[in-house]
Amino acid sequence: MKKNINIIAVIVLVAGVLSGCNFLDKNPDMRASIDTKEKVRLLLVSAYTSANAGPICEFSSDNVIDNNSPDEYGHCNALLPLDKMYDEIFAWQPAVSSDSQDSPKYIWDGCYSAIAACNQALKAIEELEKQGLNMDAEKGEALLSRAYHHFLLATVFCQTYKNETLSRLDSGIHYMTEPETTVKPVYYRGTVTETYAAIQKDIEDGLKLVSDEYYVVPRYHFNVKAAHAFAARFYLYTRQWDKVVEQANYVLSTNDDATLAMLFDATYAKVECTDIQTEMNAWIDAKSPANLLIYTTMSQASYTAFSTYGRYQFNRDARNYTTSGAGPCWKSRFPGYSVWSAAQEYGSLLASFYYLFEYTDKVNGYGFIHGVTRAFTTNETLLCRAEAKAQLSDIDGAVNDLRLWAQGYNVQGVMDTLANGDVNLTLAKIKAFYNAPNVNKNWAPVLHNEDICPGWTLTADQLAVVRCALHFRRLESIHTGLRWHDLKRYGIEITHRQGTDPVRTLVWNDDRRAIQLPKEVISAGMSANPRVILGDNVSGSSFARPITDGKPIMVSFIESKTLAAQLTRESND
Repeated sequence: MKKNINIIAVIVLVAGVLSGCNFLDKNPDMRASIDTKEKVRLLLVSAYTSANAGPICEFSSDNVIDNNSPDEYGHCNALLPLDKMYDEIFAWQPAVSSDSQDSPKYIWDGCYSAIAACNQALKAIEELEKQGLNMDAEKGEALLSRAYHHFLLATVFCQTYKNETLSRLDSGIHYMTEPETTVKPVYYRGTVTETYAAIQKDIEDGLKLVSDEYYVVPRYHFNVKAAHAFAARFYLYTRQWDKVVEQANYVLSTNDDATLAMLFDATYAKVECTDIQTEMNAWIDAKSPANLLIYTTMSQASYTAFSTYGRYQFNRDARNYTTSGAGPCWKSRFPGYSVWSAAQEYGSLLASFYYLFEYTDKVNGYGFIHGVTRAFTTNETLLCRAEAKAQLSDIDGAVNDLRLWAQGYNVQGVMDTLANGDVNLTLAKIKAFYNAPNVNKNWAPVLHNEDICPGWTLTADQLAVVRCALHFRRLESIHTGLRWHDLKRYGIEITHRQGTDPVRTLVWNDDRRAIQLPKEVISAGMSANPRVILGDNVSGSSFARPITDGKPIMVSFIESKTLAAQLTRESND
């Protein structure tokens, strides 16, 4: 047998020689050569993650409760989670049971995959520029996308930015600036200070170059306004208040009427859209001036809103102090959103959290569910500007921005209004609501701003307006995970009750505010996040059994529609 193999090998070798060595003339690297402007543009389509970083942050925040914990009457449910991973996330423990959609591993891989596409594009751009081609627009998009995906990783897996000095004590994430070309490279995490400095450099370099010139659908890419909205949020998180206002002004203008025209059309969504699918389409509309950057993700998170998998949901206090709660210029229920329920006693959802269905087998009706990430919107950018103005002591300007945001959600004139129809929101009303004695801590939490960054002080007026901005941001960002970022930025302490276990408390400086790296990444040699637990440490005896095998959930279209048929719109009463 060995002899025959050797003879065959000789024949193959001779045939190769006689054929003119065509095989050796070919590039053994199977990757395509990115050697034209068009190929760079096609590559940049892959420069956006298919992973959704929102759910892991949302389930860590105070926007989700455990339906299996005792309610106000002492009743406990016996619901299962969609995945055991959600038990771990809700308990602020490392998510080690799954690497499926919405897991830390999926987010990590998705972001670094997008970053790899950016770096490959930038390498090709460098070569094309040597040939005299103008690649400014493509380079701007690549730099901004690279910055954005590192920013996603930093806001999930690192502690909040404190200041340049203190953040040198916190671990950052490895900032990839070159295509990976070696086997098992050694990565350096660096510090949060270094990570944020690298993000800022890419943002500022990208802003000089970004253009809408070649986009067919600008909102599927880092268009000019999306780039400035990203910069506004980044500067907000790093407390560069003047720059927040500058960048937000570029997006929104400084004219009230022009700003209002750019906000989400809440009246159309709530009044004209009679089913959740139609309303979802309004939220994710690529033609809406409110949407600045949107992209689709492989995410199963929307299924957690159905009672079948509804252990952890937007319910009880999470809902009572947001969509079902009062505000400084409305009474008992926020009028801006339709709230949908599959089983109201288990929780609710907004249409923006609903899913798209992708067929993989039309004959048998099977496929995957997707989410759509509204990465940057005019509404959220307006709230960035309001918070920054408050920090700059421009109280009147901040209050006016908050009023504009409320005006955009004043569906059917339900909010407190003046004779001319403008929402009646003043500093006096804000202070009365958020700084009143015995005010509920869900509306007026203790802010640990001076603990996060010594010297970061707030006057009584600033405190009230910042609390209002955080309340409005919580409403604006339901289901997106941005609430978790705000909790980290201000060191807001929250509690989770899981099953019948004792209440867990996440204090302002708890290590668990930086979600643990994926176990595979740690096993490969990356240093883990420290875990000195300063709040309550509970073992997790109320965990349920897992119901998935760590793979993306494939569902039938029939099951999808059966679950969707359970959805009803809650009353506005």
